[in-house]
Amino acid sequence: MSAQARITLTEDPLPDADHLGEPGGFGFRLVVAPAAGRLRHLPPARFHEGDEWVVPGQPIAVVEQGSVSVKVESPVEARVAGVLVRDGEPVFRGQPVVWLDESIRLGRTGR
Repeated sequence: MSAQARITLTEDPLPDADHLGEPGGFGFRLVVAPAAGRLRHLPPARFHEGDEWVVPGQPIAVVEQGSVSVKVESPVEARVAGVLVRDGEPVFRGQPVVWLDESIRLGRTGR
């Protein structure tokens, strides 16, 4: 018997925008998990000078909850400065999962 797994992407389960990230006040932002489940990172879409960059609305990971997956999206254009949760690890709602550096912008001189 072969069973095919079916994963459904859902719209944002949270009524507020708290999952869009917490500004750190020093040019960085923590992107948090919008739901509890198992985190799966998505492959990078854009590199510049060896760094991964994301744009607003870009899915950077998904949180799997059984057969349902919830997207984790970037709230801003920024450089990915750090991944705080390994792929496949469980997360809870509101847990920081990715650290974004907003202090550097593409196209700025001096970098």
